[in-house]
Amino acid sequence: GCSIFATMLSSLTFTGIPSKAFAQDWVYAVGNFMIPVVAVIGVYVALPFYRRIDATSAYEYLELRFSRTVRLFGSASFTLFHVFRMAVVMSLTGLALAVATPLTPEQSVLLMGVLSIVYCTMGGIEAVIWTDTIQTFVLLGGGLLAFILLISGAEGGLEGSFRAALNADKLRFANFHWDVTNTQIALWVIVIGALGQNISSYTADQAVVQRYMTTKDQKHAARSIWTNAVLTIPATLLFFGIGTALFAFYRSHPDKLDPTITTDQIFPLFIANEMPIGISGLIVAGIFSAAQSTVSTSMNSTATTIVTDFMRPFHACRTERAYLNAARVITFLMGVVGTLFGLIFVDPDIKSLFDAFIKVIGLFMGVLGGLFVLGVLTRRANAFGALTGAFVGSAVMFSLWKFTNVNGYLYTVSGIVTCVVAGYLASLIRGGQDRDLNGLTIFTTVDSSPTG
Repeated sequence: GCSIFATMLSSLTFTGIPSKAFAQDWVYAVGNFMIPVVAVIGVYVALPFYRRIDATSAYEYLELRFSRTVRLFGSASFTLFHVFRMAVVMSLTGLALAVATPLTPEQSVLLMGVLSIVYCTMGGIEAVIWTDTIQTFVLLGGGLLAFILLISGAEGGLEGSFRAALNADKLRFANFHWDVTNTQIALWVIVIGALGQNISSYTADQAVVQRYMTTKDQKHAARSIWTNAVLTIPATLLFFGIGTALFAFYRSHPDKLDPTITTDQIFPLFIANEMPIGISGLIVAGIFSAAQSTVSTSMNSTATTIVTDFMRPFHACRTERAYLNAARVITFLMGVVGTLFGLIFVDPDIKSLFDAFIKVIGLFMGVLGGLFVLGVLTRRANAFGALTGAFVGSAVMFSLWKFTNVNGYLYTVSGIVTCVVAGYLASLIRGGQDRDLNGLTIFTTVDSSPTG
C-alpha cells in the first residue's frame, strides 16, 4: 500500500502541487479525492481479474482476451510510457532542486538515476517496495515539517495564513465553466479527467498491478489498494496546504521572494533560504526519495513486462535463473536509458512540472486504459477491434497534444473513450468475438468478489 502510494505520488507532487496551490488554488485537489472512488473499481473489478489469471504482467490479460499482438502492443506502450516518465520525473526534479542544492539539474539527474539503478538491479521488486515504504515516511514527514515551519514564519500564524489565503481566493475548490482550454481548470474536467487517469492506473499500469500481485492473497491485495486510497487524502491536504502556506509566507515577507525563479522553484527556494541546516537537508532528501520511488518503479516494472511479455512467450531463456539474470540486465539498461533521456529533457522553459507530467500520463495511459475497459466491459470486442481502437486512440492523443490547447487532464479519458468506441465499432464490422471469454469480462465472471 505504501509502495503504491509512493509510486503514484512522485517528486512532481512534492514540488509541483505546492506550486499549483501557490499560484492558483485548490481546484486540482479534487482530482486526488477521486482516488478512493476508483479504488472501489480496483478492488472489486481489476483485482479479481488479475488474481484469477495469476498474471505476472498486466498485459497477459490482453492476450487471453484478444491476442498476443494486442498484448505486445500494450506492453510496448507501457514500456515507452515509463521511459518517458523516468526522464520527465528526473529532469523536472533536477530543475526544481537547482535552487535548493549546489547541484546542477544534470548532476541531480545522474545522482537519482545511478542510485536507483544500483538498488533496483540488486534487489528487484522487494528492494523497490521496501525503499518506497521508507520513502513514504520521509516524504510525509518532510512535508509536515515544512508546513509547520511555513505557518510559524507567516504573519499571524495558522489563523493569519488562513485569512490571507481566503481573502486572495486561494482556497477555491471549483471553477464552473465549459472551456477545456482555460488555465483555470473547470471542476468537471478535474473530476472526469482524474477518474480516467486513476482507472487506467489501477487496471492498465503494470507498476501498480505488479504491487498488488506481490501480496500473498486477494485479501492483502485489496488492503494494499485501500491503504493507498486512504493515504492519498491526508497527503493531498498536506501538499496543497504547503502551497497555500507558501503564499501566506511570501505575502508576509515579499522581500524574500526571488523574482527570477519559476513557480516550480518556490518550494525549493523556501527550503534553501528559510529552513535550518539539517532540516532543509531532510526535505531535499524527501524530494530525491520521491523521485527515486517513481524511477525505481519504472525500471523494475518495465523489466518485468519485457521478460514476461516479450521473452517468455517466445522461450528466449531455458531456465528461471536465466530469466532472472535477464531481468536484472534489462532493469540496468532501462535505468541507463531513462537517465540519458532525463539529461536530454532538462528544459528550463517548461512552465509547470505538474502540467507536463499530466500530459505524459495521458498520452500513453489513455489508450492502454481503453484496451482494458474494452476487454472487460464488452463481449463482442475482438483482436482486430482492439488494435483498431489502439491506433485510432493513439492518433487522437497525438492530435490533442500537437494541435490543440485542451487541458492535459482530459487526455487520459479522451484516449479511453476513443479506444473503446473505435474498437467496439471495428469489432462489430469485423464480425464480433469468437473466443472463449469465460472469466475475462464482467458478464462472464465466475467469482468476482474479493475477500477483503
